[in-house]
Amino acid sequence: MDGAIESDRRRAAKKTRLAAVFLGLTYAPAAWLAGQQDRLLSDYAKALYQNQFAKSEALATQFLRTHPGQPDGLVVLARAQMAQGKLHAAYQNLTKALQTNPKHIDALYYLSRLSLALSQGEYEKLVQTAPNSVRAHQVLGDAYRGRQELAQAEAEYQAALSIEPEAVEILDALGEMKRWQFKFDEAVSYYSRALAAQPRDYESAYGLGACYLYLQQPERAAEFLQRALEIDPRSAAAHLALGDAYLRSGKAQEAVSELNRAVTIAPEMRQAYVLLARAYSRLDQKEAADRAAAKAQALQQKESQGLVDTLSSGEPATLPSRPASKPADARNPQP
Repeated sequence: MDGAIESDRRRAAKKTRLAAVFLGLTYAPAAWLAGQQDRLLSDYAKALYQNQFAKSEALATQFLRTHPGQPDGLVVLARAQMAQGKLHAAYQNLTKALQTNPKHIDALYYLSRLSLALSQGEYEKLVQTAPNSVRAHQVLGDAYRGRQELAQAEAEYQAALSIEPEAVEILDALGEMKRWQFKFDEAVSYYSRALAAQPRDYESAYGLGACYLYLQQPERAAEFLQRALEIDPRSAAAHLALGDAYLRSGKAQEAVSELNRAVTIAPEMRQAYVLLARAYSRLDQKEAADRAAAKAQALQQKESQGLVDTLSSGEPATLPSRPASKPADARNPQP
């Protein structure tokens, strides 16, 4: 009995939290109400602002009976449902609104907020349903890592590995985390385990190449970077890193080939032009070296001007920092 009461309390508390999360949304004025004289809508707004969410849902539903499929009506119905924690019903109504009007600003806004809440709810459900699963530990590890709480992140990842020692995603996450901390020997260990478990894993092949570059072993680095490019030939970061490895090994011509492939894929990759200038200089191709150096300088000025414009506009500047993880379509060649 006590357990049932406690369960009911938890559900009630969760419902209250959800209402609090979306309470701010209910106070946002809806543009579609402007100019409306319909008493039903007036009553809906009054109920909404008085936190009578069930009543506001009923009134919005009544409105939609006479205005079926009306996007604005669907949006306000969804708002009332969101405030009550009826997230899936709200999602369906916002989706219907966007089917009628794909550019409906309020529908897009509330759907973005709702999607965030739904994803958080699914994470919580995963952790509650299988708290000691690999995925639950991975989700918690990723969350800690995103907040730069690296000790806690590592503890969760290690807990995942204790369940599944060859979990490639976990091994890669640990490898990358150690690489950003300049703990290259540890990173190599994790990446090597991942690559042994999945020979076609780009992340571990690339990670090993990057680690060996920073360990001043360019020929070893080239071996793994070539392997990474066999897996993903369109990786500009891997072409850049391989060009760097060739340059350090005294293979200037091979470096030029790889670096030119990098800038073909990513024309504004400044690091590639810096290395191209060095490679062309070693080949005694002064004009080509000057062109590459000029391009690198122009890109540097463009980056600097972009930062100045951002600061002048009063908007928060996005300063260079080490990301917690790298996007799949923009792999960063730095360790």
